[in-house]
Amino acid sequence: MNRLKYCVTQSGYSAKLGDGVVSQKLDGGASRYRRSLKNVPHSVSVQWVIQEAGYQYLMAFYRVWRRKPNQAFLATLVIDDAPAQDYQCFFTESPTLSSKQGLVFTVTATLEVKPLVEDEAVDDLIVEFGNESDDDLSSLADPLEKLVNVDLPDALENLDA
Repeated sequence: MNRLKYCVTQSGYSAKLGDGVVSQKLDGGASRYRRSLKNVPHSVSVQWVIQEAGYQYLMAFYRVWRRKPNQAFLATLVIDDAPAQDYQCFFTESPTLSSKQGLVFTVTATLEVKPLVEDEAVDDLIVEFGNESDDDLSSLADPLEKLVNVDLPDALENLDA
């Protein structure tokens, strides 16, 4: 499986999550919702701002993928979780050269992306923490940062005395 070398830019990046939830409008009341499908793919709009060699690479990558479009490729994206992760992707249409300014090329594309496997237990734990805690949820996101940057210096300070 080929790996797309370039990461997409953070500006011009959007993802529509595939949720598999179907709603049915009801006369005189709230809609009814139900889960109908699992592993619905995401649709991700991406953008690269690259120089000439990067443009040549990106177009060659697309043409190689186009020979066997049923073969997914790997790209590093942020979709299901905050850290960037590898996803299996497909181009939904050819990339677009959005602009060229001197030696800088801006290329956009839309990718169909297979979702990662969901960890329902972790999702439940995060939501339960949010429901029961008055703390900022960022304290849940990176407890190691607090340990290294706050707790450890405080502990070392006591040893210097």
